[in-house]
Amino acid sequence: MMMGDMPLWGVSVDDLGYQFDDDQINYEVSAWYGLDERRLSLRSEGSVQTKDEKDIDSLTSLSYWKPLSIFWNGEAGVAYDTKNDKPAIMAGIVGTMPYFIETDARAYLYTDGQVRLDLGAEYEWRLSQHWVVIPEVGLSAFSKDDIDNHITKGFNELETEVRLTYETLGRQLAPYVGVSYETALGSARGQRRQENESVDSSSLTAGVKFWF
Repeated sequence: MMMGDMPLWGVSVDDLGYQFDDDQINYEVSAWYGLDERRLSLRSEGSVQTKDEKDIDSLTSLSYWKPLSIFWNGEAGVAYDTKNDKPAIMAGIVGTMPYFIETDARAYLYTDGQVRLDLGAEYEWRLSQHWVVIPEVGLSAFSKDDIDNHITKGFNELETEVRLTYETLGRQLAPYVGVSYETALGSARGQRRQENESVDSSSLTAGVKFWF
């Protein structure tokens, strides 16, 4: 611990895992620098295909972070999405709901007027001092159609995953195994069928999460 007004820093890798059925590596990384009442935060999440063209889809943001209350924090900044090759303005709120459900909601306003909304929630069900089951769910929605990037207006995708993790090294390192499920929603289901793409998929996953 460092006392006074001296800035601190931290790095958290919430997910670095492989989806076997989809042949891709998923990741979610964040880093911050600052004080308890204000910080500069860098966050990136996405996936890397391990075969064919090895495409990388990522959403990276740089934001100003500030507590809003005991359980909630706000953030605002800029972001860049490699999937549609566009920058965006980002605003979000992250915190803990009743029953210790970790929740996040982030909105992105792109330069072409598209608005993206990402919602996520997860819960840690502790079986013992080391073994933890973590169910999580994520939703994405858009304000308008974008045929070039396979996006339809409204909710597009639901992602869920359940992990069994083993925490070690003072809970700083946690390997895991799990299963994930993704499904298209609304008009996105019809669009994927027209393009001969699957509307539902599931996969075994394995990876690690850690922080320092």
